Amino acid sequence: MSKPFDYSKWDNIELSDDEDDVHPNIERESWFRMKHRSRVEREEKEENEKKKIKKEMNKSNVRIEEIERFLKKISVSSNDGDSDSDDELEDVDGLKVELEDLQKQNAARQKKLDDMEKKQKVERRQHVSRCRRTNDY
Repeated sequence: MSKPFDYSKWDNIELSDDEDDVHPNIERESWFRMKHRSRVEREEKEENEKKKIKKEMNKSNVRIEEIERFLKKISVSSNDGDSDSDDELEDVDGLKVELEDLQKQNAARQKKLDDMEKKQKVERRQHVSRCRRTNDY
């Protein structure tokens, strides 16, 4: 009876990520330059997207403030005894719906910004650890 082969010596083999990261038909330095350029372009694109989202949020915040001021003005005038017309009530209901919608949109935008930040932090950590392993700062 033959003795079974022991594979345990391969359980703790460490493979470096830089071997997987380099294409076999491209020289290493060119590959790293290409990866760096693509990372920089991706980061610029993400930064532009963040600026766009923040700009949209600022526009929404201005509109939210306008709506809140208007609703406060209407509530103060209705407490003073002015009669409410049907048109004003419809406007108030429409403004409240718009206010809720803007607040939901801003919450979604903020969540997207937070997710982008988390993703960026993870990618930075991975890049730094990869650079440390390859001594490629």
